[in-house]
Amino acid sequence: MTRRDQALLDRQLRGLHIPERRDGTMIMAIVMIFLAGLFLGNLRSKAGATALSVSNAANPTLTVLR
Repeated sequence: MTRRDQALLDRQLRGLHIPERRDGTMIMAIVMIFLAGLFLGNLRSKAGATALSVSNAANPTLTVLR
């Protein structure tokens, strides 16, 4: 690449602005969503087990399949 080619390329790319990538922010958001899903899934499974045990205690012949 000659000096003239480099100057032409510099003029063409002068107006081009490439924003910075924020990979850390995206990774942190994905991890937080994953952990929130684990937490909420754990709460839901405990609540479902409690509801099943209460309904089975009231009517022992009732069988609930998931």
